[in-house]
Amino acid sequence: MIALLIALLSPGACPPPSAAGQAVPTAIRADASVTAQLDWPQGTDIRAEANEGEIVVRFDRPLRDAAIDAFRVAAGAAIGDLRWNDDSLVLRAAPGWTMTWQRSGSRLAVAFAPLPATAVPVADDAAIVAVEADAAAGYPGRARRAATRLAAGAPTDPRIMRLLADAQAADGDGRAAADGYRALAADDRAARRIRAAAPGTASAGVTLRDGSDLSQAEASARVDVAIDDRLAVGGGVRRLQTRVDGRGRHGATVADASVAARLDAGVRLQLIASAALDTAVTGGGARLVAGPAEAQLRVTLLRHMPDYSTAAQVLAGGYLSRALVGVTYRLTPGVVVQADAGGQRYGIAGQPGATDTIVASAGVDYLIRRQFPALGLTYRYEAEYVQRMRSGGDALPIVPLATRENHTLQGLVSGAAGEVQLTALAGWTVDRFGGDGPTASVGIAAPIGIGWRVEGSGGVTSIARAGFSGRQLFARAQLTRNLGDGR
Repeated sequence: MIALLIALLSPGACPPPSAAGQAVPTAIRADASVTAQLDWPQGTDIRAEANEGEIVVRFDRPLRDAAIDAFRVAAGAAIGDLRWNDDSLVLRAAPGWTMTWQRSGSRLAVAFAPLPATAVPVADDAAIVAVEADAAAGYPGRARRAATRLAAGAPTDPRIMRLLADAQAADGDGRAAADGYRALAADDRAARRIRAAAPGTASAGVTLRDGSDLSQAEASARVDVAIDDRLAVGGGVRRLQTRVDGRGRHGATVADASVAARLDAGVRLQLIASAALDTAVTGGGARLVAGPAEAQLRVTLLRHMPDYSTAAQVLAGGYLSRALVGVTYRLTPGVVVQADAGGQRYGIAGQPGATDTIVASAGVDYLIRRQFPALGLTYRYEAEYVQRMRSGGDALPIVPLATRENHTLQGLVSGAAGEVQLTALAGWTVDRFGGDGPTASVGIAAPIGIGWRVEGSGGVTSIARAGFSGRQLFARAQLTRNLGDGR
């Protein structure tokens, strides 16, 4: 969910155009200079500077939608790239144009001048704005399809090519986006980061969980490498240390490997294998994702995967088999619904399945306010219904579990401080089968230069999980390194 809202609120998100932005003056041509201005509310503190061929503007009050629309209409084809959020803006001239600017109070005037003997195709500005609006509203799949159609009709227009690359990046196709940015020689930070991540990533992370019966620390390292535009391979290792109440500490090491394939623009398949090095429990499976983020189908099939969810599995070496199907659908730009359901089987190393359950989850995300700070509400239903528990020679269940059904309502606040994205949620959880309490978390995601990214989150939850009943504390940190250099 956090990731979804981050995507909605990213600095590249652009609001839908006003009626004034629908008509693009045809008088803007490469044989005359163009001057356009951006007007902020009176009293706004504005700072502008040049940065690698761009104008970077920082301000302490957000731009109005009407000001952006008016600027687009005035500048037209002279704009190569325009991105903004509530406190910063990045502007790049189109190929064949130069630009200078002058600030006066709360106004920034930008003068675009054509380079001699340069023919720059003029794109349909209204269509471009419509694609940007779709991406900003949380419809990356629709934005990509529209951008692809525009690119087919204007294959040499740099604005359209940039639009297509941005849409591919928003749709999660970093390799295709990187190729587009490279063809355009785009050297802004956003494009360079996509190009740096395209060859693959290496990451290391730590996760801590503290519950009433189990406390667990997990350290992990992973590398994913792209083979070509459609295929990627990955592998990693995890080391878990678990404290079982009254039974001391127990360690486990798990190795994972995967092959991911993009079957077409809307279908991704991942094959997974995993092995517990201490107990020789091995397993594998597949995950299929079909459709873009706004209308997505998910299918997961896993068998005999190493698992340490419960005390019995920690002590004897455990595994989990799972079959799940889920959907996500965006009803409106501000409302997203999702649902998942399936079955799970818990077991102990060397023995047949011990406990069978039915799992289900559903949720609604409602974005109340998109501007800084973004505000939203989320509802989550998470349940696991025990169907069968096999007993051992002592007549006790081999993997004991209790039925749970959690209902959680949270408020969300999110925003960006420069390039750092901050998200906070707080609310209350009720378990229909007993127990309720607070649920709250804080998350941060920040790029470091071109090659690095740091993410972290932590908080308290009262959502009951297998092996973790009652109130729990959790924390997670991850550092990711892009394997490319951004060129």
